[in-house]
Amino acid sequence: MNTLAGFLLTITVVAAGCSLFIPKETLYLRAARDQATQEEVRERLGAPRTETSMPDGESQWVYEVRELEPGSQNTWASAGSWCDEYVLTFDRQGVLRGWTHTSYYHGGEMMPIRCDAGVPRAAL
Repeated sequence: MNTLAGFLLTITVVAAGCSLFIPKETLYLRAARDQATQEEVRERLGAPRTETSMPDGESQWVYEVRELEPGSQNTWASAGSWCDEYVLTFDRQGVLRGWTHTSYYHGGEMMPIRCDAGVPRAAL
């Protein structure tokens, strides 16, 4: 194999590997910003946990994606869970204009009522 082909193969493998660690919601929202409507987002991500209308006509949707840690399903060990919170902002026309993503850890708590009741990943 020549050097260029080896280099291209390496780049392809690294790029594919990195995308495995990015949540599918994040990948979608990166591409959807400034393009997707509320209807398109709802079709792709489902119904949000909450929808809030702002006085200026904008709206904010909150999604929660939960994941149990390995061992959390074992009755003898309660390792905890992760909860990813996505906060989406739509303009008056219903177009996605911005979003944030925060991961929260819930140690030993299997199904917390709200994501943001846990410890943010950055604080760990």
